[in-house]
Amino acid sequence: MPPWAFLLVGLIVGGAVGYSLHAAVSPRDDGGMPRGPADVMAGAGANAGGGMPSNQMLPEVIEAMARYRNVLAEDPGNVEANIGIGNMMFDSNKWDKAIEHYTKALEGDPTNADVRVDRAIAYHTLGDNKTALEEMKRVTREKPEHQNAWLNLGVVAGALGDRKTNIEAWEQYLKLAPNGPHSEAIRKELASVRSGA
Repeated sequence: MPPWAFLLVGLIVGGAVGYSLHAAVSPRDDGGMPRGPADVMAGAGANAGGGMPSNQMLPEVIEAMARYRNVLAEDPGNVEANIGIGNMMFDSNKWDKAIEHYTKALEGDPTNADVRVDRAIAYHTLGDNKTALEEMKRVTREKPEHQNAWLNLGVVAGALGDRKTNIEAWEQYLKLAPNGPHSEAIRKELASVRSGA
């Protein structure tokens, strides 16, 4: 089997297994979308730096991780392998490691908005909201149709006390996804923010 086929299988297995490892924060649920702002906010601090110990990881995760690491041993800048490990680190709440691998992936493909948003969520979870805000703003400028970026821009702006940006971002999210999986949660959050509660 050619090396790229192993990588593809690893990405598929890693994605499926990674999904099962979600903890308090689930930003890549539903193709990259958090379940709602409370999920992202709940992860801040509570699980920062935590994660699943390696001795509790599923064998499939360990195998996929080994495949990614083998690819990176040959090609440290491999975008797909860095994303794969970054996603596993993210799903295991190993935010620093996720940021490290997402950063390497973005060096190879700076236009990958999904990776940029996931990295921003990791920054937010570690408490670096200024960096997260700049990342989300960049994605919304470059990819104004990116629903997840608008959703999370609102979350991060809210964490920083930037009510105006918080409201504008969530309003834009609702324009893009009026009946999306998070629209009702966002409408409730917006009502709360507008009322000053």
